[in-house]
Amino acid sequence: MTTAVLALAGGTAFGAATTATAADAAPATISVTSGAAHPAQHHIPRTSTATPSVTTTCNPRVWIGDQAPYGWQGWITAGWVQQYWNQCTDHVGVYWWWNQDFINRVGGTATIKVSSPYGPLLASGIVNTSYTQWYFEATQWTHGTPSPDAWRAGAEVNSSGCTEWATLHWYGGQDWDGDRGGCNDPYAPYPDGTQP
Repeated sequence: MTTAVLALAGGTAFGAATTATAADAAPATISVTSGAAHPAQHHIPRTSTATPSVTTTCNPRVWIGDQAPYGWQGWITAGWVQQYWNQCTDHVGVYWWWNQDFINRVGGTATIKVSSPYGPLLASGIVNTSYTQWYFEATQWTHGTPSPDAWRAGAEVNSSGCTEWATLHWYGGQDWDGDRGGCNDPYAPYPDGTQP
């Protein structure tokens, strides 16, 4: 994982990542792997729906699918989670940002996750409210690791055992499922909501 905090520039593309070059590999079974999450320095605008194009310069944040809100105990949104593809490293990542009202009223920590049900694969990192925005990449895998090549980003707040999973995105160029929440589900769910 790159330890430097990357500046996030305006105009970042939001949409399907269809330009990846990593070849699909055989599915692997990998246990939970923790890593370090890093604070994001700038809020990322989500106004463009253009598909990114590969140029001589890469884009460290290509936003994938829709963001999913984490509802805390049915009365407040703790924050939002979204998947991204790091075009520079070819890694899948998760972006999390806290709801300031939740920070003020409840606070705590979040476990942010990158997972594919087609392996199953999972990596996670713990974040707190010292920064309102965080990112984490599963650097041991390029997005082509599972077959089919489909991933979700997720978040679990305050060790609740309940994870909100954002869009299941297939890197062939489309979303296979919207966001889903579940408790005691260690991996990203399949499109029917079941566990691998």
